[in-house]
Amino acid sequence: MHPTRLTALSLTLLSCLILGGCLGTSPPSQFYMLEPLATGKANPGAQARETLLIALAPIQVPGYVDRPQIVHATGPNAYRLDETNRWAEDLDGNIARVLTQDLAVLVPAEVVPVNGSVRAREAKLKLSLNILEFHVDERGQAHLTAQWQITRPDGSGPGRQVSYAAPASDSDYALMVKGLNQCLNQLDRDLAAALRQEATRPDAGQQAKKNPPEGGF
Repeated sequence: MHPTRLTALSLTLLSCLILGGCLGTSPPSQFYMLEPLATGKANPGAQARETLLIALAPIQVPGYVDRPQIVHATGPNAYRLDETNRWAEDLDGNIARVLTQDLAVLVPAEVVPVNGSVRAREAKLKLSLNILEFHVDERGQAHLTAQWQITRPDGSGPGRQVSYAAPASDSDYALMVKGLNQCLNQLDRDLAAALRQEATRPDAGQQAKKNPPEGGF
């Protein structure tokens, strides 16, 4: 066959393969979000309490999960980033939104960002949260380890490091996210309990009035 005709035929076949999808296509990406607790799971006595104003510091997440791809462990010191299974929004923002919604129901609380605004300066308590670990291990177990600090206007307040685990999956990303979500919701329950305890301290309200933080939370 003439070389020119052979080249033309090859290009035609290649074009047909590309247009027809015969060369294969990448699987569509799946996007996931963490969700707050259902309203029906709120603390039954929460609605009877006065709404607490809380200033929330920016959520800190570790660099290894601070990315669009969902990360899970495949063995000791080994992790996998999956390009087709991703978070639908920045993880720190998603965690902050879930925490805000959960605390609004569980405490109940109005949560405002620490930004020096009038509302932040009026906050009775400040909450800081540092996520240290947030992934599914090679055995399909979801893990969350975090440090939290509740700060009163005078600078004092309790802090703690906590860890949670929940069944997930080593291959099903929907189940991975579900397990991580369960860990986060349990953390939110415990934070709500700690915030309620601080809010009921006899001197907590007086400290907020007598010693407002300089520049606000």
